[in-house]
Amino acid sequence: MMTIKTYTEDMKPQLLELTEKCFAQCGKRFEPNGRHAFYCDIAQNFVQFWCLFDGDVMIGTSALKDLGSGKCELKALYLDEKYHSRGFGRQLAQTAIDFARESGYSEMYLDCMSSSVGAVKLYERLGFHKTERYNKNFFADIFMKMAL
Repeated sequence: MMTIKTYTEDMKPQLLELTEKCFAQCGKRFEPNGRHAFYCDIAQNFVQFWCLFDGDVMIGTSALKDLGSGKCELKALYLDEKYHSRGFGRQLAQTAIDFARESGYSEMYLDCMSSSVGAVKLYERLGFHKTERYNKNFFADIFMKMAL
């Protein structure tokens, strides 16, 4: 049974394992002791963080980061590739979008790499459109936003 749960610290080992797996599936290197250290302190770095479980196994994540001035950012949208094309990525993203709307945010941003073709198509279907660079993530080359 698929369930989205709000992150709790006891999920940290599964979160780090899943994130490393998803990064490898995308051809990226996960650096939890370096540039991805924010995954080691979820409460400090995100307004909210969700985990998708298939039974007891974490298979996906999404998160919301506050950018200030009524703006937020969709972060950590990862899904084990075995579960792609089943609507789970959309469900995780929609969970963050709904939470942002209910929380009073006016705009949601995201960044990604152009090599993530499927993700870009998903974001466009959700209502995001390309915008100018809004952060210093030099790995990203696509920046998108959505009015909430």
